[in-house]
Amino acid sequence: MRHLENYLDPSEILRFFEEKFGTGIWRCDAEGRMQWSRGFYDLLGLDPNAVAPSYAEIERRIHPEDRRPQCDPRELAFDRSLLEGEFRIIRPNHALRWLRVQTETFLNSAGEPECVLGAAIDITEQRRSQPLKTDAGRYAALTQVAGGLLWVGSQDGRITALLNAENKPDAHRFFGKGWLDLLPEEERETALRSWATAAETGQPYDVEHRLRQSDGSYRWYHCRAVPVADAGGGIREWLGISTDVHEERRSTQHVATSRLTGAQLRAARGMLNWSVKQLAARTGISAAVIRRLEEQNGFLRLPDETLTNLCATLSSAGIEFIFGAGKPGVRPR
Repeated sequence: MRHLENYLDPSEILRFFEEKFGTGIWRCDAEGRMQWSRGFYDLLGLDPNAVAPSYAEIERRIHPEDRRPQCDPRELAFDRSLLEGEFRIIRPNHALRWLRVQTETFLNSAGEPECVLGAAIDITEQRRSQPLKTDAGRYAALTQVAGGLLWVGSQDGRITALLNAENKPDAHRFFGKGWLDLLPEEERETALRSWATAAETGQPYDVEHRLRQSDGSYRWYHCRAVPVADAGGGIREWLGISTDVHEERRSTQHVATSRLTGAQLRAARGMLNWSVKQLAARTGISAAVIRRLEEQNGFLRLPDETLTNLCATLSSAGIEFIFGAGKPGVRPR
C-alpha cells in the first residue's frame, strides 16, 4: 500500500489543513527559539515577511485578560500551560478571535525536553454559538419541567405554537382560537376583553377560567402570558402557560363559598351590571332564590355545590371575593 506522503509533500498536506480548517502550527525548542507555520501567522493576522516568530510576539497578541504570567520562553518546555488552552487574541486590525491551542513536549535521547510542538485552531464561531446552545438547552429543560401547557400566541389572541404538547393528547384543541371554544359560552366575551386589554397595554395576561375537557366536564386553569418584544420594541408574540388548578380551586372555593354573604352577592351582581334574571340564567338557580339570598344579612345557607357554582360563575366573569379578618367584600379581578 502506498502512503499519501508518496504523492504529496508533507508541506502541501499541512498547507491544505491549515487553509481548510483555520489551523496553525508552532514549535519552540529548549532555548526558547520559535518557528511558526504560515497558518499560524494567518491566525495572528501577521505578515511572515515582517514579523519574526517569538513567544513575546504571541503574548502581545493575547487579550490582556487572558494572558498568563510572564515567563522565560524556555519554560514552555516544562510548563505547557503557559501557551495551552483557549484564549482570545487581538489581530493588528483590532479583530478579536478565539484560539484553542494544544501542545506536546518531545524529548531527546537523554530523556530531556527537546522541543514543544503546538497546534492552534480558530474557534471564534464555536464561541459565538455557545450562548445559543446554552439557551436552547435551558429552553428544552423548561418545556420538560413546566407544570402546564406552554404556548406561543399572537396579538389577536390566536395560539400559534404548542411547545410541550407531546404528552398532552388534547393539546391540539388550543390551536388558533380553539381555546375560546373550550370556555363556557357566557365567559368568552370576558376572556376576549381581558386579552385585548393585555395586548393593548403590554401588561401580562393573567386569568383563571374553566375549560371544557374531552368528556364534556369543565376544569379550572390558571393562564398567564407575557409579551416578547421584537427588535423595534413592539410585541412580536406572547409566551404563555396554562396550568390545571382545578383541585386547588375547588379546595379554596369550598372554604370561601361557605362564608359568602348576601351583601357580597348583591355587590358582585351590581359590578357586572347583571340583572337577577341574567344571574339566574347563568347559574341555573331560580330568580326567586337569588332575590332571597341577596336579602340575607349573614352567610348564605345553601348546599356546597350550589354555592360553589354561584361563586365560580361570578369569579369567571371577573369578580374577586375578599375574605379575611375584616368585613367580607368584592372587587373586580
